[in-house]
Amino acid sequence: MCLRIHMGSSYTRCFALSDIYKSAREDIMAQDMFIKIDGIEGESLDANHKNEIQVLAWNWDVAQHSNMHSGSGGGSGKASVSDFCFAHYIDKASPNLLSYCLLGKHIKNVQFVLRKAGGDPLEYLTIKFTDVIITRVDMAGSLEDETRPREEIRFSFTKMTQDYVMQNAEGHKSGVISANYDVKANMHS
Repeated sequence: MCLRIHMGSSYTRCFALSDIYKSAREDIMAQDMFIKIDGIEGESLDANHKNEIQVLAWNWDVAQHSNMHSGSGGGSGKASVSDFCFAHYIDKASPNLLSYCLLGKHIKNVQFVLRKAGGDPLEYLTIKFTDVIITRVDMAGSLEDETRPREEIRFSFTKMTQDYVMQNAEGHKSGVISANYDVKANMHS
């Protein structure tokens, strides 16, 4: 099984899911990843992310198609925003994720968090999505696999806000850089 990411009309990359999970296992001590989905509980026991979904891997891409070589001044158009994709072990969230996908049920809010692991963990990246629809559920497992069965979830959204927390030399927060976007309106929200 592979994850295909389409970028433009003629370029496709394919990542083997086993490579993504292998990479996630190698980096497991470096960071923690959680996703909180309104109406869907996961099995996280983390004090700050209780009942959220623990994420193994994720990806998301945004592209701005422009042509700086045509001599036309380098115009740009509407950004191409892909579905957000994350992988996790099949858990108590799985039946609800599947049901929401089958029914096309709208989800008001989803929040994805990356946290540096360690003695004083820092949540350094938070992405909030609004008006979300789960567009794909892809389950996988094998007797040869060393881990539990997993699934990959994709969702689309109408708005997003991304906050990156900077860290100073002492390991404390030193500011936040933010971006936000309204996909429907093609503008900062």
